[in-house]
Amino acid sequence: MTSTQDFAGDPTKLNGTNGNNGNGSEPTVLSLTKSEPKKEKPFDRPVILQQSPFWSRAIIYGIVGAAAAALAWACLFEIEEAIPATGQLEPKGAVKAVQSPVTGVVKEIKVEEGDLVKKGDVLIVLNRKATRSEINSLKRQRRNLVQVNEYYRQQLKGQTDTPLPDLIDPELINSTRDRQSLVAENKLFRAQLNGANNAQAFSAEERQRLNSGLLQGKTSVAAAQARVMQGDKQLRQIEVQLEQTKIQLASAQQTLALNKEIVADIEDAHKKGAIARVQFKRQEDEVQSGEAEVSRLQQEQIRLLRQMEQIGQEKLQSQAQALNTVATNQRDLLDRIAANQQRITEIDSQLTKAIVDNQRTIADLENRLQQAELTLDYQELKAPVAGVVFDLQPSSPGFVANASEPILKIVPEDNLKAKVYITNKDIGFIQTGMPVDVRVDSYNFSEFGDIKGTIESIGSDALPPTEVRQFYSFPAVVKLDTQTLKTRGRRELDLQSGMSVSVNIKVRDRPIISLITDRFSREEDGIKHLR
Repeated sequence: MTSTQDFAGDPTKLNGTNGNNGNGSEPTVLSLTKSEPKKEKPFDRPVILQQSPFWSRAIIYGIVGAAAAALAWACLFEIEEAIPATGQLEPKGAVKAVQSPVTGVVKEIKVEEGDLVKKGDVLIVLNRKATRSEINSLKRQRRNLVQVNEYYRQQLKGQTDTPLPDLIDPELINSTRDRQSLVAENKLFRAQLNGANNAQAFSAEERQRLNSGLLQGKTSVAAAQARVMQGDKQLRQIEVQLEQTKIQLASAQQTLALNKEIVADIEDAHKKGAIARVQFKRQEDEVQSGEAEVSRLQQEQIRLLRQMEQIGQEKLQSQAQALNTVATNQRDLLDRIAANQQRITEIDSQLTKAIVDNQRTIADLENRLQQAELTLDYQELKAPVAGVVFDLQPSSPGFVANASEPILKIVPEDNLKAKVYITNKDIGFIQTGMPVDVRVDSYNFSEFGDIKGTIESIGSDALPPTEVRQFYSFPAVVKLDTQTLKTRGRRELDLQSGMSVSVNIKVRDRPIISLITDRFSREEDGIKHLR
């Protein structure tokens, strides 16, 4: 160190001749102390030299800069926040338990334990003999009833040439035959009413019956017309007799009048005796005879008139009877047609009722047939999905399949999914579509790596604790991007249903500083709860 005397002449040179230290830093500040209050002489004060602060400042600035850089890095840079969960691999389709829809005895087993089957492949066949027999019986009954109904319908349409079915009610057979006869008879009656204009449409026997009926009607009409003609003839005869009687009566009346005049003329002469009594008496007899003749002729005239009136009435009656005979014949025919039609209607009602009853029976048979065919189909158990057969119950034919118990199970051949269970406290930020790292516990992660996936679905409610999971959990399904793990030799390892997995669900990216702030927040919350 330079002595005080060296710088007595120039105070500016307190730290060397050049005013700088050996490191080129700022001049060192010297502390001058007064020993005692006295009159100081020039340069009569001590000089203390101080070390340069460069390194200390550099260290301080370095620490502050590093802290600032670390803080900035912690605030700006983010890390992935992942939530762990565990579960196992499952097929997308649930394991299918194959049950026999119907109870039956196993006839044939077409698969073995571990066989790979396709959807629709026949697995087991039950004894179907009884069901086939029932189906054949039902089809036969339905066919017979359909034939019977078709026969009835043809009868209702008037088709008489329809062949008779094998099975039919004998009473209805008689009714259908009666109906055919009644329909044919009505055709004959209508032909009689129309005058047999379409007689060629009938058979020889029917034409004979038709002609007989027409002849009978014509005979009745002819007899009535003959009586009318006979009455006309009698009237003409009586008219002649009446005319003669009128002439005779007029002549007798004239003769009587003349005789009466003669008697009147000779009565005075007879009284005077001019004429003999015998002559007068004879003349009176002539008058009496004339009166008797006139009276007789008058009676005859009255009789003839009455006879004419009677014959006229008989003629009118015969004419009316002739007309009535035609009307009566028509009325009789119409009445018989109506009676036959009523009977036909009754038979039609019976046939219609039989058709309806048979149709109802056919519907019931079709339902039973459909059920039997469904049972026949059920007796052939088919694979509902493609997959692997396991837990095969029957080992040989003769096994009794129960409809309430599975006869075998099929693990679907679908792609696997990871079903995991998320704790109640971690479910808040998890959403569908989030990326997931899936690690299969059966394969070492450091050697085989993991499988990428995404959250496909999340349960809507928490599941209660179980013996395996001692916590409330939300089920979630993870869709796997691949179905295999690759070794370093690029060999692919197949995954199997039931393998346990551990997953990390990438929830969000958060600043690194939040890890520290969360720690302080938890400590602060802990302090708040201290008593």
